[in-house]
Parts: sequence; structure tokens; C-alpha cells
Amino acid sequence: MVDLTFEVGTFNVLIGENGCGKSNILEAIGFGAAASADKLDQEFLGSRGIRLTKPEFMFSAFEPLSENQSIDLVFKIEGRTTSNLKFEIAVETLNSKKWKNSFKEAVIGQASDIFVNTLFDIEDEEKKGIVTADDKAILKTKFQVVIDLFIKNKTEDQAIDFFKGYFTEKLNHEFSDQSVSNYLTYSPDQDSLRKFEETNQIYPLGIKGQGLFQYLKELSANPDNKELFSEIKDILYLLDWYDDFELPEGLMSNEYALNIKDKYLHETLRAFDQKSTNEGFLFLLFYAVLFTSKETPAFFAIDNIDMSFNPKLCSALIKKLTALAVKKGKQVIVTTHNPAILDGLDLSDDAQRLFVVRRNGDGHTKARRIEYKSDRKMKLSELWTNGIIGGLPDNF
Repeated sequence: MVDLTFEVGTFNVLIGENGCGKSNILEAIGFGAAASADKLDQEFLGSRGIRLTKPEFMFSAFEPLSENQSIDLVFKIEGRTTSNLKFEIAVETLNSKKWKNSFKEAVIGQASDIFVNTLFDIEDEEKKGIVTADDKAILKTKFQVVIDLFIKNKTEDQAIDFFKGYFTEKLNHEFSDQSVSNYLTYSPDQDSLRKFEETNQIYPLGIKGQGLFQYLKELSANPDNKELFSEIKDILYLLDWYDDFELPEGLMSNEYALNIKDKYLHETLRAFDQKSTNEGFLFLLFYAVLFTSKETPAFFAIDNIDMSFNPKLCSALIKKLTALAVKKGKQVIVTTHNPAILDGLDLSDDAQRLFVVRRNGDGHTKARRIEYKSDRKMKLSELWTNGIIGGLPDNF
């Protein structure tokens, strides 16, 4: 991607042909999330939904790689009291498999040098141009007790190291935002969803669906979560056969079971477990928990949200999820290849946005928002499949 600007609403849908860059957009946001969380290591990136590859393949390949090349990201966050969240992510000099936020390092390094010079060279004539005399006096007065303590008990070098670390810690919030740090790209699969006992390093839900059962079990143990379970079950009623589900009472800590009821089966055989249910139920259950829980991220993405769903179910699900996103304060980006997903959107609501992702004549990924038109007669699905809004291959 090169120079892509992407202004999202509350619920956002990305469409486009295969290989146009939809997943790359999600991964770029995930990369910024890792930088915001200060965890730019391979293990962290993989668990957040970023495909792991050699760093040289993560940079833009439209021009030859250059020394000191970086991936530049800027997040404009509504309500953020400080400046925009900016990252310049480069490869560590001594470790080609680890990334660093070079912009953060440069700013903090320069600022801490000025800070230390102000404290320890307060009388140095050569340093007087760095900050004003009034600023120096204020700083010296504010930190005099701490300075005296360190000068008395430590060497000056030890004191300088302390203040540089202190200054770095105090500035860290300028390069981090919790709403960005917690971002994940989910791409659940039925194998992970059926293994309800599987745990994951990310709480409460892993990007493949890991940890779903443990979390449901945890929620069911709290009687205050009755309304939450009602909201979860409301989504599951999109399945015609679904009647109810429950977690059996008296389960041991290492026991895993979920009783699912089919209203069409005989009373003696109505309940079956998660290993016997169809995959559509498991995906619906996962999305229901993801959107309703307070513990899941406030900002996340879902790659290929239409997985395993009937077209009509896709449209109905999107209507449910867009309402839940507003109610629960979630900001969501989803990708899809199923036109029926689009028919669940209401583009007259500015919070719901549709973007066509494509590659321009130079191969760069671009995202174009499809605006609401009151005189539009065709369904969005028809506009897409007929090639009117783009997002389809044109080479065959």
C-alpha cells in the first residue's frame, strides 16, 4: 500500500476482488496496534492476526528497498486530547526479525537528552539555547529533591540513566492509545470453535475462536450476565431450528459441555453438544459473544465474515451486528466476498460504511467509499454483482 487514507465509521464493510489489499488494510491497522502496545515482536504479531513473513516482504515493494526504510502509520482518534498517534516502524538494526517504532525512539531520545542537559548542565553557557532560563528554573525546582537524592547516593551517570528512563515512561502515553493497542483481526475457523477446551494467550477470545467455551462458562457463573446471554441468544434465533443452549450445572473445572436444543427434534433427543452442531451455529455464537462482551476489544476486524452462512442469514446478521456495534460501543471493520452481506447495510446511516477496495494503475491499494443515494433503486448486492460499484475482476 502507498499513501492510503481510510476514514472509518462504526461498522465498515470492505469488498473487492481477491488480492486487492483488503486483508492488507486490516494487517496494517494490526501493525499499528502492535506498535501502540509496544510489542513489535513476531509472537505478538502472529497472535493479533498478522501473517508472519520476512520483514523485507512487509515493506512496500513498488520501489527498491532502501536502508532505514519504515512503514508509516497515522491514527486520527476522535476525542484524543494529545496529537494524532503516529508510527514509523522499522527493522531493528541488530535483530532483523524484530521491529521498532523509530519515530518514538527518535522523539524520546531527543527529548530526554534535552531534559537531562537541562537538569545536569544548568549552568553551562553552551546549553542555554536549549530551553529558556525560566523553564530551567522551573525544572530544577520541581526535581531538586530527586536530583539531590541521586547526586548524594549515586554517580551522575546513574542519575542520568534514571531520569532518561523516567522521562521515557512519562512520554510513552503520547505513542500509545488503548483503543488501538487492543485491536485484533479475527478469522475464526470451525476446528478451533469446536475445541471449546482450547485456551489462548489473548483473553477472552483468540483470533481463531479459541477460548470461547471457557469464556461462556465464566460468564454463566455470574448471575448478573442474564441480559448478556439474552443478547447472545437473540442472534442465535436467526437459525430456524435453534431453540436454546445452556451450560450444564455442576461442571468440574476440567469439564467441557454445551447443550444445544433443536426445536424440531423429539423431546428425549433435543439436546446435543458443540461437537455435533453445525458450523453456522458456532460462527454465530462466536460473533454474538464478540459483539456483546465488555471484555472484547472496542475496535476490531473480522476477515471474511460471511464464512459458512446462507446469503439471507448474512443480510440478517449484519443488521443485528450493526445495531449491537452502536449499543456496545464497538468499532468494526469486516471483509466479505458475499454480496448478501451488503443488503444488511443501511448507508443512509453515516455510522455504516461500505468501501470498494481496488488496485490502481500503479498497483497501489485504494479504498473508495460508496455513498448513500436516496434515488438508488437496486440493492447493493445487485450493484456489486452487476459491476456498477466496482470490486469485481475485469480481466475475464
